Amino acid sequence: MSDRRIAPDATLYRLSLYHCYLGELLRTGAPGRITSREIAEELGIKEETVRRDISFVGDIGRPGAGYEPDVLFREFTVFLGLSAEYPIIKIGSAAMLAALEVVFPPDHYGVKPFAYYSELLEDVGKVVGGIEVHHITELPKLDPALGIDVALVACSPAWVQVTLDLLDHAGVRGVLLLTSAVRINRHEDMFISQVRMPCDIKSLACKCHARVGAVGSR
Repeated sequence: MSDRRIAPDATLYRLSLYHCYLGELLRTGAPGRITSREIAEELGIKEETVRRDISFVGDIGRPGAGYEPDVLFREFTVFLGLSAEYPIIKIGSAAMLAALEVVFPPDHYGVKPFAYYSELLEDVGKVVGGIEVHHITELPKLDPALGIDVALVACSPAWVQVTLDLLDHAGVRGVLLLTSAVRINRHEDMFISQVRMPCDIKSLACKCHARVGAVGSR
């Protein structure tokens, strides 16, 4: 019996990666069947790791015969607790929200934004992607009946902690934070995944310099 509560965090992350990969295949023309080896090779993961991850989801497919991509995608969707249009909210300036519509088109990734919020008063009332923008201080009024658990946050750094506090009041427990805030106060029971672009750039620069130095010393 499958249970996502017993799956390690690393497994849950990889399953979400497989889910995204299969979604891309289904949009562009998936093969009749796909094997764990093919998934492993495409994503740069060991085949035994892929097989072990899928075992958490349940008995799917037949040994040696691979999987039907649409069936595997559907099983991952259920296991991850998603839906065809998983509800989320997005927070950032109207310009940022519009940019995210371009680089992260919701209809391609199985999510559906239900509300947009900005920290800028002049953004209130603007419409982005058919959704009216509200001020960030309206977050606590988010309707619990919508069942929104996840927010994508790309506000300015000065508003990060305020946003997290307001999301906590609104009952939102999952945050994908794109703003480069190094120190934040995390609320109990709130899960935060953060992309720290300046830190990532510095790390990449260090790796590149190290490689150049290693080549030059030969």
